[in-house]
Amino acid sequence: MTTIELLSEDLRFRQQAMLSKDGTVDKRNQAYAIANLCPTYLIEVTYGDILQAIERQSPLSAVVKNIGSVIMRREKLSDDPVQACHIGWCVLISYFETNILSYRGEHRKNNKGKRDKHPTYYIQVRNMDAIKELMSLINTDNVDLFPMTQAPNNWEYNKFLHPDTGVKLIKHAHEDAIRQVKHNDMTYLIDTLNKLGSTAWRINPFVFDVFKKTRNLKKTPFKYSKEVDREKKASLLIEINAIEALAERNKDNAFYHLYNVDFRGRIYPNTAFLHEQSSDNAKGLLLLDTPVPLGENGFYWLCVHTANMWGNDKVSLDDRVKWVEDNFRTLCSYVVDPIKNDDWMDADKPLCFLACCKELEDIAEWGVHKDPADFPSCLPIYVDGSNNGVQHLVAMSQDEKIAPLVNLVPQEIPGDVYMFIAEHAITRVGELLEKVKQSDKDKFDIFFSDWKETLNNLRSVPERTERSRLAWQAFGKFKNHNYQYIQDSMPIYWSKITDKKIWRKTLKRNVMTLAYGGTERGMGQQIIDDTRDLSEYHRDMHDSWGYKLGRVVHSLCYEKLPGPAKMLGMFERLAIQENEKNVPIAYKQIITEFPFVHSYREPETKRVKLSYGEDTLRINIQLWKEATLKKSKQKTGASPNIVHSLDAVHLTMVVHDADYEVTVVHDSFGCHAGNMGHMFEHVRHKFVELYNMDPLTHIMSQMEAEYLIPEKGNLDVSRIIESEYAFA
Repeated sequence: MTTIELLSEDLRFRQQAMLSKDGTVDKRNQAYAIANLCPTYLIEVTYGDILQAIERQSPLSAVVKNIGSVIMRREKLSDDPVQACHIGWCVLISYFETNILSYRGEHRKNNKGKRDKHPTYYIQVRNMDAIKELMSLINTDNVDLFPMTQAPNNWEYNKFLHPDTGVKLIKHAHEDAIRQVKHNDMTYLIDTLNKLGSTAWRINPFVFDVFKKTRNLKKTPFKYSKEVDREKKASLLIEINAIEALAERNKDNAFYHLYNVDFRGRIYPNTAFLHEQSSDNAKGLLLLDTPVPLGENGFYWLCVHTANMWGNDKVSLDDRVKWVEDNFRTLCSYVVDPIKNDDWMDADKPLCFLACCKELEDIAEWGVHKDPADFPSCLPIYVDGSNNGVQHLVAMSQDEKIAPLVNLVPQEIPGDVYMFIAEHAITRVGELLEKVKQSDKDKFDIFFSDWKETLNNLRSVPERTERSRLAWQAFGKFKNHNYQYIQDSMPIYWSKITDKKIWRKTLKRNVMTLAYGGTERGMGQQIIDDTRDLSEYHRDMHDSWGYKLGRVVHSLCYEKLPGPAKMLGMFERLAIQENEKNVPIAYKQIITEFPFVHSYREPETKRVKLSYGEDTLRINIQLWKEATLKKSKQKTGASPNIVHSLDAVHLTMVVHDADYEVTVVHDSFGCHAGNMGHMFEHVRHKFVELYNMDPLTHIMSQMEAEYLIPEKGNLDVSRIIESEYAFA
């Protein structure tokens, strides 16, 4: 029997147990709503959610609720989170019974470092081959989270649910936002979503072939090959397998996505894995289905994009083009023999870079006998905002001093706010180093060697064995014995890194997420996560050194970026004002009339009992209907969500007002190379148009909070139009 037949047979057995002797449904079974549904259909419609849950390492409570909710939405059943959990659990048991999945309990630590009394359960893969086989067996048209082989029907005006799929227009929407959808004139946004939904995509056959051939080589373009954490590696493998399987299923046909928005108005494809907002592993495989001639300047913009994908994006646009021209033969050699000539794997975005090389080589071959301007290009190329979150904060505060760092004014070479903060961080670490005792500095190399040996011992032993227990015991003893030295040696550790480029990579995401609610601890975690694969030295970093540097960077961002800091403080005070009223931050967005309602609430928690064999699992689910405002979350979330709502408006304007296909990844704007000359100007004009309408006052006035707006600087926002590097 095939995997899907085994799953269906097992599920059918439990469905029959829900029926009485006379064939009626026994409603005492809380999963009774699926008693008469086709089991194969149930496996198919929930497969995408299970795959995504494995990849994201989601808690079991979220998995069963999501699975059940998908089925209830498909069958137009009223929303009931408890019933959804039981339905989802009934389906998931089939994966346990067939030894495809299992579950494990883990006592997590809370914010105070104490272990939770009750375990949190997670699913884990026992048979990866079966998971992969399912992809080739199921009818993917039944899976909401997979690409569609036909363009989705349009969203309808003033309707919250999509007419065919039942997908919600706004994910995790507040009930106030749902009510406003029925009354606000959201034509502008709905037309934008429908335009994106009509965009057809194809798989790039050359890149996909290389994708498959390089998966298991010693040197590969995939991050999982360098990952040392077992669970993270498994998650990355799930993503790779899903992308490959979906690409294989769609390699000979065009495919589409249905798009919707989150509570801030940000646009997302309602597809998992294989889409333009996914990782380089998926993005590098994608072509637009309809070709557009390269035109007079398309080759120029393709060269700019190629240099960007390699990582050569800190020089002028002309220098990026020159870099491609100077290395043209080398770039084409990657296409001729990508296995032997494997330096393309060293690019920042390897598969996207390889796709560019293939396009360049095809254009060169076309140009032997035909005009390159007529070359039918399908490769989407992009221009990215220069730290777009900070750009919006600078535009709101009109901070003319910080504007050059995020390229909101014209200049000869691009400003670099990441390097600006990195250089200040190097200086600050140097100042901290001066306070460290010389004896502590002298013994660091020996200590770090011992620390590294302890970690390697831990990594080398099999999990859940006696050797593993002893290795963990030795690790704990070493850490406890050296506790104070570890706490004091952060400046020593970071002072050993002298390459400014490495510092920039280390702190880039910190600065990037400043506008999106970056906290001291959050920045520290980003440093830990983002540096593990930079080198062995970074891989073996003690977490406390990352967290301590995160505190340094957070302080520097507020100290050295005054205009953005003022805006962040203003939004926090706005949250405090609305908290005192006991209401969510809410406003009707400029231009789109999107109903922004802060969706942070304190839900009622209900404990649900799930049974499997002799096991009884107790999980917590959240009941949002009884929710109250979560004031602490509103306070920390105000800045990032309001900024996101503004970049969402800008993005919507760019897509809606372009008379050609546009593809977007929040602050990255893509189109055919032949249209990029216009897009390059268009994205700037829309940014200026937005800020000439004073969106900040528009937002604050709806909550009677104009008095919170601080004194602004003297930046002339219209100068963005002249800036080459604002979006490049």
